Amino acid sequence: MIQKVIVVEANEIPLRIFKYYQSRKSNSSISYLLDHSLVLETLVKDVDESFLYPSQTWASCNTGLPYELHQIHWYNDPKPPKFPLYWKVLAQNGFKVGLVNTLHSSPASSYAESDNYQFVIPDCFAVDVFTKPSYYQAFQKLNLKATSLNSRISTLQTPLQETLATIWNSPRYGIRLKTMFDAVKLVSKILFKKINKERLRNLQFPLMADMFIHQLQKHEPELAILFTNHVAANMHRYWYALFPNDYHSKAYDQDWVDKYSNEIIESLDLLDYYLHELIEFSKSTDRILVIVSSMGQNANIKLPEGVQQLINHDFRLDDARKLIDKVTSSNFQYRVEAGMVPQYSLEFSSFPDAEKCFYEIKDSVKTLENINMKIDLNRNVITLTTYLEPNATFYAIQGQYFTYSQLGFVKFNVEDHHSGCHCPEGSLIIFNSKTSSASSTTVDYLEYAPAMLNYFGVQKSEYMREPGFSL
Repeated sequence: MIQKVIVVEANEIPLRIFKYYQSRKSNSSISYLLDHSLVLETLVKDVDESFLYPSQTWASCNTGLPYELHQIHWYNDPKPPKFPLYWKVLAQNGFKVGLVNTLHSSPASSYAESDNYQFVIPDCFAVDVFTKPSYYQAFQKLNLKATSLNSRISTLQTPLQETLATIWNSPRYGIRLKTMFDAVKLVSKILFKKINKERLRNLQFPLMADMFIHQLQKHEPELAILFTNHVAANMHRYWYALFPNDYHSKAYDQDWVDKYSNEIIESLDLLDYYLHELIEFSKSTDRILVIVSSMGQNANIKLPEGVQQLINHDFRLDDARKLIDKVTSSNFQYRVEAGMVPQYSLEFSSFPDAEKCFYEIKDSVKTLENINMKIDLNRNVITLTTYLEPNATFYAIQGQYFTYSQLGFVKFNVEDHHSGCHCPEGSLIIFNSKTSSASSTTVDYLEYAPAMLNYFGVQKSEYMREPGFSL
C-alpha cells in the first residue's frame, strides 16, 4: 500500500525564505520540516527569468511540459487536453483527488462531476462558481469578487450577500471559530489603523486551509492539494523591508522598513500554524506531506532609488470595455475574465473574433502615449498587460487624448512598489515518506509531475523527463 499524499503548493517561496524563518523561529513547524524532510531546490530552466509568471510556471510544474509546448502563460489561457495536469491523470486512473485553490483547476464543471474528485474548490481566477460539494458556491462567489476588489491594493469593501452567506455556512464549510475571531480582530486593527490594510491578504488562506483540512479529514483522498499565494503577495510588497541589504540603492526610508519589516514573517506564521496540523495529521495517518513551489522570489534590484517619493499612486483597469472600445474600431463581443493586475483577459466565442480584435489592438499599440500595453493571443483568449504611466499628465490613443477614467482606469494610493520579483529557484520539501530519495539537492521543476505519477504507479507520458528524485 502506498502512502497517501498531501500537497501544499506554497506559491513563489524559495528555500531562502524557509531557512530565514527557521533562523528566526527554531521551534517552528517550518524548522521541524527542514530538519526532518528531504529538502530540494526546484529550478526553472525552460524559460528566461524575465518571463517567469506563476500561472506559467505552475502549468509547467504540474504538466511536466516546457512552456514552448503547453503555451499556458496567463491564468485563463486555454489548457490543451492532450497535456493534462498530473492530478487529472491520477483521477483518470482511478485515484481519489481533492483540490482547493490550485491554479488551472477551473472550469471544474468540465471534470469534477467524476466520483474520483471528492472535493474541488477552484482557484480564485475561476470562470464560474462551480464547486464540489456545491454548498461551497457562496464562498466561491465571495472569493472571486474579493480577488477582483483586492487586485492591486486591499480594500475593506466586501460583497455583503456573499460575506453573510459564508458566515452563515461557516460550520458546514469547516471554518473554525478561531479563524472567524482572528478575522474580526484583524479587520478591527485595520479600522483603528494599528496595522496596514494590506494585511487583509492574509485572510483568504486560513479560510481555505480550514475548508481543505475539513474535507481532507472527511474524505481522505489519495491526493489532496492546497494552494496559497498569501506569502508571495507579501514578499512582492515587502521584500525590501525584510532584506534591505539586498539592494544597491536606498528605495525606502527607515520608517517604512520599520513599519513593514514583519509583514512577510506574519504571513509565514499563518502558514506555519497550518503546517503544524498537517504534520501531525500526516504522522498519525501515515501520509506524505509535500510543500512545493514552482519558482521563487528575490530582490528586485531594478527598484529605483527613492521610489517611495517618486511614485505614490497607481492605476487599475476597472472597466476593460472602455479601453477596448478606444483601441479597436469593431464592435466585439467577449467576456472579461479574472486576472492579476496588470493582466486582463478577454474570452471570445471563436478564434477568428479573437484574432481580429488582437490585430486591431496591435495596430493601436503603436499609437499609444503614456499607456503601456502588451498583448497576447492564445486560441480564443486575449490577455492584455496594461498600465498607465503614474505621473503623466495625459493619455493618448491614435492622436486622441483621454483622462484615465475615460479609459476605464481608477486611481489609488500606494506605499509599496513590488520590491520582490520572480526568480527561478523554488522549493520542494518531502516529509514522512518511507521511500523518498534524490540524486542531487536541485531538481528541474519539470521533474515534479512525472515524479508524482511514478510514485502512484501511473505511466508518465513520453514527453515527460525521467525525474532525479522520488517521493
